[in-house]
Formats: sequence, C-alpha cells, structure tokens
Amino acid sequence: MRVATIKIENFRGIRNGFVRFGKHPVLVGDNNTGKTTLIEALTLVLGRDRLVRELTEHDFYGSCPLPADRIKLVATITDFSNDDPEQSSQWFREGRAVVKWLDEMTGTVHPLRDNQAWKLCCQIAVQARFDHESLAVEMLRYFHDHDDPVDPFAEDTPAVVPGKLIQELSFYLVRASRTWDKVFSWGNELFKRAVLAAAAQPAGALLAERDRLRAPDQPIDTDPGIEPLIQNLNKELALSFPNAPQVQLRLTGTDSRSVMEAVSAHFASADGISIPASRQGSGLVSMQGVLLLLELGRARATAGGEFLMALEEPEIHLPPSAQQRLVHRVQALSTQTFVTTHSPLVASMADPTSVLVLKKHDGVLSAEPFLEAPLPAAAQNWQRKFFQHSRTDVLGALMQPSLLIPEGRADFQLLRCILKPLMMTAGWIDSMTRPFGIEVGVVPTEDAKVVETHQLMARLHRNVSCLVDGDGEGLLYVRRLVATPIPPAAVIRWNDGAMIEDTVGWILAADEVAVVAKLTELSQAPLTSAADVVAYLKTKKVDIIAYELVAEGIASTPACRARAADLLSGLACACAGSTATQRFVRDANGVWVFQP
Repeated sequence: MRVATIKIENFRGIRNGFVRFGKHPVLVGDNNTGKTTLIEALTLVLGRDRLVRELTEHDFYGSCPLPADRIKLVATITDFSNDDPEQSSQWFREGRAVVKWLDEMTGTVHPLRDNQAWKLCCQIAVQARFDHESLAVEMLRYFHDHDDPVDPFAEDTPAVVPGKLIQELSFYLVRASRTWDKVFSWGNELFKRAVLAAAAQPAGALLAERDRLRAPDQPIDTDPGIEPLIQNLNKELALSFPNAPQVQLRLTGTDSRSVMEAVSAHFASADGISIPASRQGSGLVSMQGVLLLLELGRARATAGGEFLMALEEPEIHLPPSAQQRLVHRVQALSTQTFVTTHSPLVASMADPTSVLVLKKHDGVLSAEPFLEAPLPAAAQNWQRKFFQHSRTDVLGALMQPSLLIPEGRADFQLLRCILKPLMMTAGWIDSMTRPFGIEVGVVPTEDAKVVETHQLMARLHRNVSCLVDGDGEGLLYVRRLVATPIPPAAVIRWNDGAMIEDTVGWILAADEVAVVAKLTELSQAPLTSAADVVAYLKTKKVDIIAYELVAEGIASTPACRARAADLLSGLACACAGSTATQRFVRDANGVWVFQP
C-alpha cells in the first residue's frame, strides 16, 4: 500500500492544498513553502501516537482558531492486493473503509469503478479542533466516506481507524532534528521495535550478564577506598536490626530489565578504543536512528509487510556519497518514501518525474513534478541536457525566491563565476539594494532555448525572469517571450548591441589598468585593455577557467567589485519587479534595459 494523495485544510501555513504522490517522491522548494508541514500532515494521518506531536493553536492556519474552525487532512491509500476489496477485508467491511476508486491521472476519487485503470482505494481523515474551555486541541482519525461536511466531534461519529491498521501501514518519520539519545539501547522504543522485528532478543547473553553483575569478580564495595565505609554501615545495621542484610554495591539493579536499560552502544575505532554512541560526531549520531529504521524496513520487506518512511533532509551531517547511498537504501527497502531536501544534489538523485516542486501562495499549496512525463526517445538534445546533465543546477535555482533564465550557457557560467568570489569578500553585499546570490537562482540555458526554458520553468515557479542580449536576436527573443501565454515576471536585456561579455568589459573599465594587469594568464597573447579581454572572451565561449580568472580579478579590485555589485543588485531588483535602478530602466514596452 502507499499514499496516493493528501488534501490539507487549515493546517499551519497551509490554508488549502492538494498533493499527488508517486512511489518515491522527493519534495523540494524555497523556504516556507510547506515541506515540513506536508510531512507533519502525513504523520498526523498515518503515524503512531508516539510520532504525533501535541497540537496547539499555532497548528491552525492563522493561529487563532474559532470554535468552529477545523484542521482537516484526508489521505488516499491505494495499491491494495489485486484491487480486490475482499482480499483486504480488514480495511473494507462494515465499520471500516468504504470502497472507492482512484483515477491516478487526476487524483480524483470515485464511488464506482467506471474505468478499469482506476485503482481500489480508501481514505483516512484527521480533524482537529481547539476547545476554548479546556484550552486544548482535540484530534480524531477516522475513515473518510464522502466529501460532504462532517464534524467527527458531533454525536454521529464516523468509523474510527483502528490502531492495528495504522501499524499495518508502518509509517515512520526521521525528522530533520536528529539528536538521537540512547538510540542503540533498550531505553529507546525504536531500538526495541527493531529487535522485535528481527527476533533478535539476546536473552541468553543478557541473563549471563545479569548473573555476572550479581557476583562480580571484584566487587566495588571491597575496594580499599570504600570498604571501611561499607563495613561501618553493615555494623550499624546489625546493631539496629536483627538478621540485618549486608550492604553491597552493584552496577545495576541486577534484574534483567535493569541490565537491558543499562546497555549503551559504543563504537570502536581502528585503535580499539570504544567511545559511547552519544559522544560520536554529528554524522554518526544522525545516522543511528536511520540505520535502525532500515533494519525495520528490511524485516518488514522480508515478511511481505508495508513500510512507509518520511525522511527530512537526508543531507544533514552526511557527505554526498553517503547521502546518495542512504536515499537509495531507504527507497529500496520501503514500500513508499517521502524525502524533503534543500540539497539540489539529493533531489537530482531521484527520477525527475518523482521530484515535486512545492509552491505556496496566499496559503494555497500545490506541487508540480519537475518533469511531467519521462523524456521520449525523440527528445531533443537540449531537453536531455537540461533534465539530465544540468539537473542539479536547475533544481538548485528552483529553490530560490526568483528565477533568472539567461539567453545562453555562457551567461549562466559568467554570472555564477563572477558571483562566487564576490560572496566570499567581506562586506561587499552591504552595498547592494537586493542580494542577487540570495534572492535569484540562475538557470542554465541549453542551446539558446531561452523561450522554451521559460515555458518549462513557468509551470514550476511563480517568479521567472529572462535575460537576453541587446542584439537583433535578443530583441526577437523579447518579442517571443512577451507573446507567451504566461509571460515572464520580467524581461531584461543588455544595452543595444551588447552581450554579457560587453557588460564584463564595463565592469573591468572601473579600474582598467589594475584589473587587466591581473589577467596576464588569461591569454598567451598580451591583453592591454578591457576591450582585449572582451574580445578574447567572445572567442572562447564557455571557458570556465577564463571566466574564473576574470572573476578573481574583479573580486580583488575594489572599483570593479563595486561595479559588479551594482550590476547584480540591479538584476535582482529587476527580477523582483522593483522600481527602476541606476542600472536597469524599463523601456516603453516594459522591458528592463541595462544602463552602463
């Protein structure tokens, strides 16, 4: 079984939302788009009580719920055996779920099966209300029968979902905050579940350790330092009580439960020294709970059971190679996974059709697949490069508040190369009206397909701008972009006849002598002016080494650095739709034009 859809109403920052899921969705988006809220909603619907956090007024949209306000979550569960209700009678019978049929193409649920492609499904709902008398939030989980308004807190209560069915779904959550304490010990519920699932209770070893602790070879109370104190205590006890017992010191309560609770995992290094798990580095500490969940998943898969897992930010504390292996292992052992991430690298590991880009506007949440359908065999070369070779860069840009699509890859690389050393220069950003590197993500454009790339990105992001050259071809792109069904948030172009290399020349001209002297390694032929550098760059399209040398020269020359900051700040203002700046002014057609 798996979750096919979830509908969210009035929960945290989401006033309304509907999301469809595949088998292994990866959720990406800018901060505050609802990634964590979506995972918490799934946890409320599917999670055991131990996973569910106590709700407060702040969990209601707007944070000030009235008596009639409700949080409402509805999840659609599908992939039942053979789409036959009789084979899943524990779910579909009197007092349980109503038989429904899911059209996966639209996410619509129907009461009758009018199409053989529709799949058997049931719906589980959660509603919560804030009681103004007890000042507490009440929550109820039940089978959702129909879309007519239902108040589960009224006398006519709908069918409650039994705990054993929630256990059968076996939903687990690894939150982004992973400070696991006593993970590999019997004091941790997750460890006990893993031991139970693996039928690995080491009863013989624990009982042997119990007996050893009851009669240690060298009791603590016989140590010369403490033995006189113990002897005096025993003498006083003998004087006060007939047949007084003898005081002894032992490491535990010496019953089997005490021994189990005292067990603490250690990790041995190459030198043989064991260090407690809690004293390990953050990466290993973060991984401990995930490892236990993988063992649970392995046991569930072996037994033919379900295992659904939500993993928030797998990139935390882990190197890229470990991130990739972790995500792949989780997906291999799980019936369904939900991964949230801020890492373009993690998102790029997934099938592009499984990556859901979350968007939220005025409290309305939506999710669009990064790629709507697998690329066909006849896909054009630029499409293959965009969704495969450049996927990490594109996904990274999508996580920014604004997107900028330049005319070509040279523009993308030059902007990125110039920005990088600037961001590592202390104080440079203070002079910017808007911080380009923080607010704007630049998309790599393949084969000058700026119009086509805009059409792809407009579906995924609500603030997409385009940057083109000031030559005749650039002006043609301007006309085509303005005529698209969803025109860019801003169309930006360089000054008449100019390309980005000319703009680099304008930056270099701020202190031409000083900066050109730093670019002697750029070419074997001597370069004596900014014009020489521009001419060289135009003959060496997408030369990363050359771009980086120029960028370092700009960053290390104060006047050039200030001019670059001025340019990038103006670009960020244009992308945000701000008023005109010194560097970018709107023309009669509403196009932002660079003013050198």
